[in-house]
Amino acid sequence: MSRLTFYVSCLMMSIATYIQEIGARDHKLAMRDLKPLSDLNDADRDAFWSAWRAIMPPRRDEIAQAMVTLAEDNVDLDFRAVLFWLLDDENAVVRALAIEGLWEDTSSRVLRKLLTMLQSDPAPEVRADAARALSRFAYQAALGELGAEQTRALRAALISMILDQRQPLDVRRRSLESAGYFADTGDLQHEIALAYRGDEQLLRESALVAMGRSMLPDWLPMIGAALGDVSPALRYEAARAAGEMAEEARSLVSRLLPLVEDDDTEVAVTAIWALGQIGGDAARRALQRVRKGQDETRGQAAADALDEFLLDDSLIG
Repeated sequence: MSRLTFYVSCLMMSIATYIQEIGARDHKLAMRDLKPLSDLNDADRDAFWSAWRAIMPPRRDEIAQAMVTLAEDNVDLDFRAVLFWLLDDENAVVRALAIEGLWEDTSSRVLRKLLTMLQSDPAPEVRADAARALSRFAYQAALGELGAEQTRALRAALISMILDQRQPLDVRRRSLESAGYFADTGDLQHEIALAYRGDEQLLRESALVAMGRSMLPDWLPMIGAALGDVSPALRYEAARAAGEMAEEARSLVSRLLPLVEDDDTEVAVTAIWALGQIGGDAARRALQRVRKGQDETRGQAAADALDEFLLDDSLIG
């Protein structure tokens, strides 16, 4: 046996033993237990996978969730390799958690895998999660940071899901949201308008998300109308879309101002954020007033939004 073969054999044994230990039902999982799973590479996959598949599904859920949580709180830990492998787990819950944990990964292999999962994963909720996760790649494409071939494949896959009436509503609406970054073309604009004018509330909400991501001024009248809708969810998404439009939505400031006093706190906080993104004297005065008010949550949101003004002023200066 060569020295390299011996080293690999020992490494595989240690990983397998470790996975078996934390996978045991009577093992009380602690965050420190997960650190050895950081910074693994493709050479470790076989040892990991054989031991992982021997763990009972509920325990796999717990370990995957713990990795996602720990990675969010500790930037020094890198579970991307393990989470990528878990995209092939037989348990839909684990696959969904792996997608969530890879939210910052913009590698080509993750893009390819998410496209495959969007189109063929057996679990509708995982397909919906994949559609949502693909939004970061669509954003890259909008910035010209994604290759032409990848952009075409991504756009085609999202449109296919939007148009496929056999897909569950959540898959279609999340695909519509991600496709908002491609909405400079007539076909997607048609689908967004169709969704917004329809009777399905969730599709209307997703249409507003897509409008904001498109950055197209043509949507401002629809966004403005939704700011006054009786549905808090639609008001929330409209406020968010207005903020995404930034200065382009300056004409909507007068409709956003009443929402800072909205009965729904989420709507109010989002409207406050939007005013900070849009800017202008009227928005600044409104935010200064809210910051001095009695509501602590809205006051803090206004203070954060006013920081956007300070940042803009410093950049201009």
